[in-house]
Amino acid sequence: MKGMDEEPPSSWFSRLFKPREKPALLEQKLSREAYEDYRALLMKARPEVKGSKLTVRLSDGTVELDEGVLKVRAKNRMIAEKILRNLHHYEQPPSLWPAYGLSYSLRRKRRTIF
Repeated sequence: MKGMDEEPPSSWFSRLFKPREKPALLEQKLSREAYEDYRALLMKARPEVKGSKLTVRLSDGTVELDEGVLKVRAKNRMIAEKILRNLHHYEQPPSLWPAYGLSYSLRRKRRTIF
């Protein structure tokens, strides 16, 4: 007789061969006016700035803004779409950002080894 905590063999088999989620990249072409609007919006999140490229690192993904292109990278499409939908909430006070999955850019400090 099987114990109550044992899983049926089909469940571990299905987990083993379950398709893995692919990382998602959403890319949107922007007009000059839309680019300027997004740039002003994303500057509130203290992004990493390299030339004309802005990078905002969030806990669930990354938002990149370059001349005329907005890119959202995340571990799956659902999260990437959520980030894209919620970007306009950067207009609200920073205390409300976490409710929408947004935050200040998580900057990674480079360590110097002496």
